Amino acid sequence: MVNNVFSGECTMSSLVNWASNILREHGVDSPRLDAEVILAYLMGCRRIDLYTHPAKDISESVAVSYGKAIQRRAQRVPLQYITNHAEFMSLDFYVDERVLIPRPETELLVEAVIKKSQILSKEREIVIVDIGVGSGNIAITLATKISSARIFAVDISPDALIVAKINAERHHVLDKITFLCGDTFKPLEGYEIKSKVNFIVSNPPYVAIDEFENLQEEVRNYEPYGALVSGQDGLQMFKRIIADANIWLKPGGLIVCEVGEKQIQKVACLLEDAECFKRPEFIEDYQHIYRIIVAQMGGNCG
Repeated sequence: MVNNVFSGECTMSSLVNWASNILREHGVDSPRLDAEVILAYLMGCRRIDLYTHPAKDISESVAVSYGKAIQRRAQRVPLQYITNHAEFMSLDFYVDERVLIPRPETELLVEAVIKKSQILSKEREIVIVDIGVGSGNIAITLATKISSARIFAVDISPDALIVAKINAERHHVLDKITFLCGDTFKPLEGYEIKSKVNFIVSNPPYVAIDEFENLQEEVRNYEPYGALVSGQDGLQMFKRIIADANIWLKPGGLIVCEVGEKQIQKVACLLEDAECFKRPEFIEDYQHIYRIIVAQMGGNCG
């Protein structure tokens, strides 16, 4: 594909210009940025090097790989799946089609847990359960930021756990995280942590079935369906997590979840109905939409 376009030598600037035009024609939001990121990835260089050495010749093998990668991006394969890279709280995570791509708003969830954990700094061990671990971005970041953290990371997808373990090894926290395959709290039954958990954290599936077709093309066609959709109302996983949270949380323990754009009040009602939690705290995202809910165990649980 690339060789058919270029009659002369392939250089950094000519390839980026060609790719930018292709991606623009296919409606990609940031065509030049994506073209540059993909070429820098294949070249093993920084984006700025594309500007400082625009006339640098590109080998035929790289040019062919670049053409294939641009074709994939034109088909709306997410950029992060092409480069196998996603940044989360300044940490580098490996991602592919087996896991969701980490989002900036999820950083607010992690920041909230870190802030709340500072109150528990004198405890020998801070026990955290992460439901729906995905790429491991939440569990691994908490493991790097909270020195006394002991984390149980649960996912129903064996494939997702493979990716999460790759990332845990990359960030040298494999010894602080127990990865478990199964549904919500069931894999925890073999561990003596009932009523001992400080935090239950989750960025669960929260898209309603009817909303799925309205998702961005990159998300709808390529990210894992099971990590996105949660029943007719998008609340199925919240209901299940909240229903059993009191069994695992210690008195004063916290549940911290990311929610969909219009779900904050609905999830707050679920917490109120459980009669186990104090009035929740809401945290806004960067667009001033409430996306994180924090609720503390009260004293009314049966």
